Amino acid sequence: MRSTVALVTLFVGIAVAPAQIAVVPSPEATLAENRAAGELAKYLGEMGVNIVPISKAATKIYIGQSRQAARLCPDIDWKRLGNEEVILRTVGDDLVVGGGRPRGSVYAVYRLLDRLGTRWWTPWATSVPKRRGLALPRLNIREKPAFEYREPFWFHVFDPDWAMRNAVNGQTENLDEAHGGGTYYEGFVHTYYPLVPPEKYFATHPEWYSLINGKRTTDNAQLCTTNLEMRRVLLEEVKRRLRANPKAAIVSVSQNDCFNPCQCDVCQALAKAEGSESAPVLALANFVADGIKDEFPKVAVDTLAYQYTRHAPKTLRPRPNVIVRLCSIECDFGVPLTHARNKDFANDVRDWSRLTQRLYVWDYVTNFAHYIQPLPNVGVLGPNLKFFSENGVKGVFEEGDYNSNGGDMAELKAWMMAQLMWSPKASPRKLRDEFLRGYYGKAATAIGKYVDLMDAAAATRPAHIYDGPNAPYLALPILQNAESLWTQAERAAGDAETLRRVKVGHLSIRYVWLRNWAALRREASNSGQPWPLPDSRKAVAEEWLSVAKSAGPRGWSPVSVVNEGSQSVEAFVKAMSVQPPP
Repeated sequence: MRSTVALVTLFVGIAVAPAQIAVVPSPEATLAENRAAGELAKYLGEMGVNIVPISKAATKIYIGQSRQAARLCPDIDWKRLGNEEVILRTVGDDLVVGGGRPRGSVYAVYRLLDRLGTRWWTPWATSVPKRRGLALPRLNIREKPAFEYREPFWFHVFDPDWAMRNAVNGQTENLDEAHGGGTYYEGFVHTYYPLVPPEKYFATHPEWYSLINGKRTTDNAQLCTTNLEMRRVLLEEVKRRLRANPKAAIVSVSQNDCFNPCQCDVCQALAKAEGSESAPVLALANFVADGIKDEFPKVAVDTLAYQYTRHAPKTLRPRPNVIVRLCSIECDFGVPLTHARNKDFANDVRDWSRLTQRLYVWDYVTNFAHYIQPLPNVGVLGPNLKFFSENGVKGVFEEGDYNSNGGDMAELKAWMMAQLMWSPKASPRKLRDEFLRGYYGKAATAIGKYVDLMDAAAATRPAHIYDGPNAPYLALPILQNAESLWTQAERAAGDAETLRRVKVGHLSIRYVWLRNWAALRREASNSGQPWPLPDSRKAVAEEWLSVAKSAGPRGWSPVSVVNEGSQSVEAFVKAMSVQPPP
């Protein structure tokens, strides 16, 4: 790959005269490093920096691993850097922007741009500071992300450019070689039956599947994880898949998305001895991990601690090449996971952390029955990620609205999580307010008050991921205040694009009004409180649909569904267009 040299004008440190700067990728730069170097030059140019001929360059920004970087930083063993470790170091008049491979140098570029004020809020909204002179800071930074695996699982995050710039490294973001790659799974979750298909094996080997009430079954059930013959078949299937997928760093060997663990004597003896149904599941994962380690020494086996397997076993430890992904599905998401209302899950995190060096968490950050409806959890995102980091969690999957744009405060939540996954010690409040100002402009004040209102409402009332529109934190007085704040935000927006963003955010509260129209209207009438909407439910629904389907800038796509069951916005609005009786 031929490298390119971009030349820019910057103020170096506190210098009053502009220095002539060249952005110089390593001659051995990877595709992703060359791409990142080009982006550095691009965004510096957008900041107002002038490009100059190479002969005038007095200062050079070296990108990636090179002889020049080694000469300027002789204390750095570049080959031993972590694959996402970042180096930012000023040496004399030059700056080294490098790191490990495949993504360290790539992230170093975006960490530098972040320090210079560039923000990638969403795929359709970027802020680049404009100024006459730009101070290039004097730096000596060596850092790496707090978590090895970082995936805020929201629909718009699947854009690979946004993911790369915000240091997201999951597999769903389509991060190819030009984007530095990502974390590739073979299978992702709930893989028992794909690995040992009942339609292929149950007729001849029913003993490979759950024994439930004295009968072998595959109906909403699991594998008999202690059956040795089944284990060998599953292991060979895992090997076959890994040979066909050489990019995979993790293979999922994980329970189905249901209950009904095997009740056979062997499975139950292990579960009882270890005090948890996680033991038979973990024993299978360990068996597979032992079976693949020689042929696939860089591949880890991923299994779940989910629902009936959430509690850690007493003594059984995961092998070093096993990842346990602990799921928070039962929690109260309106308060931090360290709150008394979530003490059981917090204890599970601590217990698993004592047993394994590769604990991942599968967390939930949207309402799956009602994507658009508020799930007031902005205030807990930071405390939760900090808690994970402090308790040895190595990877975090934050499952949000993954089917469509339009999820409740999706843009804010995804951006905050990406920043906090890199550095959980960052101030969540500062990040929140920075996003609101950058994305919503003059409407930020009203929207900030709305976020505070909803977070306070959920702090004293349970908030779960399948709550209906009559949830306690969606009571009439709260909705009236929320409606007023969003109306204020629309009036303050100022320009057409900001107004569009605000109206999309307003969909969440309007969704609740529409879903719970009759009960809320009746309560307002009986209590003598004003009704803040038009009298026609159909008119409100049609306006809602108009906003949801509105076009936007490049990177935006209209809202298409309202829940995980994929109810379309058109079907929702059709149902909501019926005027209920007074």
